[in-house]
Amino acid sequence: MRKSMLWFSVSCLLGLASLAQAQEKVYYRYTNDEGVQVLEDRIPPKYVPRGYEVVSMYGEVLRTVPPAPSDEELEAEARERQARQEREAYEQELKRRYSTVKDIEDAKRRSLAELQGNISILESNLSNVRLQIRDLESRAARLERSGQEVPESVLVNLGTLKTEVQEIQAQIRHRQEEYDEVADKFDQDIEAFAEIRAAEGRR
Repeated sequence: MRKSMLWFSVSCLLGLASLAQAQEKVYYRYTNDEGVQVLEDRIPPKYVPRGYEVVSMYGEVLRTVPPAPSDEELEAEARERQARQEREAYEQELKRRYSTVKDIEDAKRRSLAELQGNISILESNLSNVRLQIRDLESRAARLERSGQEVPESVLVNLGTLKTEVQEIQAQIRHRQEEYDEVADKFDQDIEAFAEIRAAEGRR
């Protein structure tokens, strides 16, 4: 009798162990090279990066493993991460340099005033050179009307002055472009700084 009870107990334990093992057994559902979904008790390594599902023996999805990111996705994530880092560094620099929006506006006025001063000097130089050209051209015209030959030195000076006009005009264009870029940069700083302070106020 005792042997029968012992055998029955052992059988029950073995049955419970087998049931537990059966309940723990899982399958893997993945898509093969032909685009067909496959359900197996193991997944070939080459299919792991494509993503798969872990399924119980009763068909319940226990876990979903998404596909590994593509090279393009990894590159996009890297660009986004770099952009965030650059933005954070930019905001930290703004907070280090300025305390208020007015500080940025004052700095903008000073920088633009300096650039405008440079432009004004160049424009004055341009006017002076053009006056010299008109004087030489008038002199050359008088000589020609009187039947005299225009000296080579006058022609050389005219050529030099006209070249100088082109150079000064190029410098003025460059300074005007710089003026616009600096103004835009300060406007960007003002907007970003205002957003930073607004975000800090909401915390």
